[in-house]
Amino acid sequence: MSLYALHHKSRQEKDELMEALLIRKLKMNERFEWTPENREKLLRLNQKLIECWTKIREEAKQTIETLHKRINEPDNFLTDYYVEAKVLSFIYIPDEDGRFWEAQDCIEEVLIDSLDDCKYVVNYDSFESKEDLDYCKYLDRAHYYHDDPIFDKEFEAHFISLAVHELYDHTLWSLPDILRINRLWAEVQVVKQHIKEI
Repeated sequence: MSLYALHHKSRQEKDELMEALLIRKLKMNERFEWTPENREKLLRLNQKLIECWTKIREEAKQTIETLHKRINEPDNFLTDYYVEAKVLSFIYIPDEDGRFWEAQDCIEEVLIDSLDDCKYVVNYDSFESKEDLDYCKYLDRAHYYHDDPIFDKEFEAHFISLAVHELYDHTLWSLPDILRINRLWAEVQVVKQHIKEI
């Protein structure tokens, strides 16, 4: 079998999996109800995501201030940088001893793997202004999603963030899956660059 055929087959398998996950999502959402418990779970997740993005914004700002100082000195190595911030969502499951571990060989692992193509990030580089550093799209209260049809106006009095909207609207996770998220992993990654003109 040629390399092209192998690649094509794996792409087809991936497409079939995405289609199956979409059908699963639609069926699970059809049966979903906004009970008081489910409303509380969504609001709790929303608040935890807001807290993560608030911490990320502060960490990114501090990191960038340090990098700016190094560039302005000038630094022996640093001439530019790239900062990527993101929050990853997981469903951890308990073992026999009650300890929680990342899911393996089950639907949770498939769902988490399906997020690989989804990039929910905020990018910063050395050309960002002070105002841009203070801005984070996931904390922007001018863009709220409580009136999204899927939430059925259940959350009119609350700020439903872009982070929650993207989990629902931009992934193949159903609402029951989203409400099972029990671990958030916030990251601020820095790429330090040294650039030489020849």
